[in-house]
Amino acid sequence: MKKPLTHYKKGYIITNLRYAKNIVTETREYTKEEMAMLEEMMKKNPIKSTIEMERLLWMDDTKVEGATFYMECIWLWGGKTTSGTTEEPHQHAHDEVIGFISSDADNPKELDAKMEILLGDETHWLTKSCLVHIPAGMKHCPLTFREVNRPVFFFTLMPISRYGRKTENLEGRKEPEIKIPEFKAPPKDAIGSCYARYIITEPKRHGPPPDKSKPKPPPKAKTTQIVSLDSDVSPGAFYVDFVWIWSGDMKMAAPHAHDWDEMIGFIGLPESKANPRGINGKVTIKLGDETHNIKQSSLVFVPKNVSHCPIQMKGIKTPMLLFTIGNIPLWTEQGKK
Repeated sequence: MKKPLTHYKKGYIITNLRYAKNIVTETREYTKEEMAMLEEMMKKNPIKSTIEMERLLWMDDTKVEGATFYMECIWLWGGKTTSGTTEEPHQHAHDEVIGFISSDADNPKELDAKMEILLGDETHWLTKSCLVHIPAGMKHCPLTFREVNRPVFFFTLMPISRYGRKTENLEGRKEPEIKIPEFKAPPKDAIGSCYARYIITEPKRHGPPPDKSKPKPPPKAKTTQIVSLDSDVSPGAFYVDFVWIWSGDMKMAAPHAHDWDEMIGFIGLPESKANPRGINGKVTIKLGDETHNIKQSSLVFVPKNVSHCPIQMKGIKTPMLLFTIGNIPLWTEQGKK
């Protein structure tokens, strides 16, 4: 059997395997227009900050042809912002999820950090691992990393092929024109907030319940499901699920396919800033009839009707964050082939 030819260039695995092009291992550089926007924003809102970060991964249809997800992943290492903000108020034509995931194995629900975000006209402080659901049309931001005391995984995500927005008070800057749907704030809840309901901090079980009639073998891996989102959790949302694999061996999911697109993320917790994308253990995923080695933090785009899995993890020695995302309201057995 002929062995696959594999080599690397920045952000991609180059090989004669068909689905290697669906695996992204780097971010992308900001465009000139994006850099100009950032520079103008910094002039408008000067910021004093010691926050250190690493731009990790980027997914959209400029990275993977046909991709139906936009995602940017960043490690926030630590630091403080004492004045200024890091974003401007804006809206999207599609739903967005903004997420923060703790790296603390002893207390993975707590960020040991403080993030300030404006949702509508309300200021909210984020201190727990969370998914913030931003419905289409909802005005949101500024977002500011006020204090980070241990590494936090931060990301922005949309179930569309490329990021787009409408910024408030452009002041001469240009953006592509997009039509923003009307968003009506829900009524206030018991604590007097219209928007707190969009901050999700709990996990939800997906798939069929376990068969209690069959004895369950002892787990070979230490894991924690951190937080989940779907349209049952927040009306109108899409499916998102995050799990920490702390250590050990694990096999996930029999081969299957969906009639919807999926994205799978593998994020290693770095042992040092010098190797921000390292994964300490052997990780493989089956795509079609191909077995792919995941040797560093990666985003994998799985088009609908493509058979995928199992995911095999062996000898995981340092934590790895595993997440799955679908452009569907609910993960169900329906649509699984």
